[in-house]
Amino acid sequence: MGKIGHPLKHGLCKTRIYRCWADMKARCNNPNNPFYHRYGGRGITVCNEWNQDFLSFYEWAMKNGYREDLSLDRINNDGNYEPLNCKWSSQHEQSMNKKHLQSKTGYVGVRKKSKTGFVAEVCRHRKYYYVGTYKTPEEASKKRVAFLKEKFGEEG
Repeated sequence: MGKIGHPLKHGLCKTRIYRCWADMKARCNNPNNPFYHRYGGRGITVCNEWNQDFLSFYEWAMKNGYREDLSLDRINNDGNYEPLNCKWSSQHEQSMNKKHLQSKTGYVGVRKKSKTGFVAEVCRHRKYYYVGTYKTPEEASKKRVAFLKEKFGEEG
């Protein structure tokens, strides 16, 4: 038996994938979690199916590329943890899409290359894509968004 009244169903409680699931729930559901302000505090939730059932999350993960060296990533950073908005990504791929990257240029996936240029780049499906170098961060961001839409059908 697990907790009182909750029989241990799967024997996966000490695995990395179980920790991924538990951490995801804690970030969204527990105001005492140190990262709650970035997730639950911004309105990010876990879909009911995953929130209530580890095995549902586990089955999705196994069918969608889970590996020990990847992390759970939301496709739309403002979207919820749910099957259509999640994927498994490398640390590099995740770092290319985080909101904190906006702090220097104001745009995700755009970095200053030199005194006169701004690089637009994308990392998807464990591959790095150089979009180009542009004169302004606004132009680089527009080109990155167009690239995401054309190549992946995503809205930047």
